[in-house]
Amino acid sequence: MHALKKWHSRGFLAAGILSLALLNQACEEFEYSPYEIRLEEDEKNINGRNIERINALNISPSDTLRFILTADAQGFYEENEKLVAHINRRDDTDFVVIGGDLTDFGLTKEFRLVHQDFKTLKMPYVAVVGNHDAINNGKQVFTAMYGDYDTSFAVGNSRFILLNTNYLEFDQQVPDLDWLEAELQAAQAYENIFVISHIPPTNKEFGEENGVRYGQLMNQYNVTYSLHGHNHSYKHHFPFGEQVPVLETAATEKLEYIVFTVIGKEVTFERVII
Repeated sequence: MHALKKWHSRGFLAAGILSLALLNQACEEFEYSPYEIRLEEDEKNINGRNIERINALNISPSDTLRFILTADAQGFYEENEKLVAHINRRDDTDFVVIGGDLTDFGLTKEFRLVHQDFKTLKMPYVAVVGNHDAINNGKQVFTAMYGDYDTSFAVGNSRFILLNTNYLEFDQQVPDLDWLEAELQAAQAYENIFVISHIPPTNKEFGEENGVRYGQLMNQYNVTYSLHGHNHSYKHHFPFGEQVPVLETAATEKLEYIVFTVIGKEVTFERVII
């Protein structure tokens, strides 16, 4: 009888140890909520740190500037890897801009997976916020990883203005066209001005009441290019007259990107299909 009780005690003890081991393993596999923002140091303030890297290139107004535009990396991890590898074969590019929608669901894990590919670029990259990046708690993740939704920086003779145009996801409070106009006024000393956002001004999700004023600002302040993602396909058009071109780049899924070359006041682009 005592032997039987002893065997049962040992059996329960072994079962308890096994249960604890499985629980610990489960905790390691699912160590945090998908909504938790837990970042490594190299995942914080990416735009700010990479703008510093761009500044450190010391590109003068007389130098040739070359940058790449891509967008909508959301979930296309295999394609992102191929795209980054292709860009890394180039030795003529100063930086890369991602035109929004790094994620499908605004989750930290998605942001991290995209950064894991794009941080392997041989050159700096910056990103604008997309509408998919602003769902769930994606707004907080984007801010923690990339910084302000609206920001700007200068390179050589060009000014780059990154603008949040996700009208619906930000309760119709964006784009901040007053902020944009102030930035455009401050940029008048530069030969070239690039305004970069996710949703194009011709989409309803931009806010129809904003499209007209945006076009007026583009013309009034002689913007060189209005650059966007969101529609997942390449498009080059002139919705505000012949003065200001609007260019939409394809999603990374299409394995293509746009290369802009700036020489003085002359700006050209090449559509690269892998």
